[in-house]
Amino acid sequence: MDQNNAEFILETNEEMANAIRRSANEIEILAIDEVEIHKNDSALYDEVLAHRLGLVPLQATKKLEVFKEGDKPSTKNQAQIHIKIQGPGIVYSGDIKGEVKPVYDKIPLVILGKDQELELIAFARLGCGKEHAKYSPGLVYYRNISEIVVKNPEKSIEILKKIEKSLTSPLKEKIKSGEVYKSTRDIDYLENFSEGGDIEVRPGKEVVMFIESWGQKDPKEIFNESVKTLNHNLKGLLKALK
Repeated sequence: MDQNNAEFILETNEEMANAIRRSANEIEILAIDEVEIHKNDSALYDEVLAHRLGLVPLQATKKLEVFKEGDKPSTKNQAQIHIKIQGPGIVYSGDIKGEVKPVYDKIPLVILGKDQELELIAFARLGCGKEHAKYSPGLVYYRNISEIVVKNPEKSIEILKKIEKSLTSPLKEKIKSGEVYKSTRDIDYLENFSEGGDIEVRPGKEVVMFIESWGQKDPKEIFNESVKTLNHNLKGLLKALK
């Protein structure tokens, strides 16, 4: 695991892994939701520029409530930002000023030519990825752990050394026929090495999960909040059934 990426093994079935993956889209994330463009001399249409702004990862500088459909906009449920800049030059995410802070300052938004201007006011709100992709905290996906069965020990050791970094346990100096090694690489990739029948590749019972964060939350937060959300939804289902 590093700042924005995590890769780990879950001793669970695909159904549970998929439920956790889907629950990540119910985590509250801040994104620009409404844009008032007062001046735009750039080559981009207002709608395209607004779309690009909506995809910029943001951190709030104040605590916000979730903005729900039908709510009236207020200082409690939205943060105001603005951009006022004149070309020539590139307008970056770092040029966003106001009650939010861009996670990355060097995301290019639009290019302004000489004497071209951009002036706008926008409002950032909390939302969930199931409502719109811009509220997604990142990519959460998984695949089966692959099992590699040794058939020809002499040839298999050469193959296993090539993919040693993906193995979940240390490679032995001497291996025997019938031994099983587990790899985080997918079956299609591993089958490229099994053409001679020296190894057999099959899907394992565990899954390896990957989390790639956009930067608003670290991978551990995303996983923990996904599990909490799933648990909350299951309790709600049990209550409804009773």
